[in-house]
Amino acid sequence: MQSIPQEYIFSTYVTSNANPNEFFVEFFLDEPGGNLPIKVTRNFDELMDFLDSFA
Repeated sequence: MQSIPQEYIFSTYVTSNANPNEFFVEFFLDEPGGNLPIKVTRNFDELMDFLDSFA
């Protein structure tokens, strides 16, 4: 297993959208002052692409 060089905190939320496949996952750096998301994914494909970038 490859280790990720940085630890992340994430939050998820859904909105009242007509597309049931759309959702948001925000990734934040796990460090002081890490209050702005460094990556926002809006659907499953974007989320998988982001996670695959660490593989």
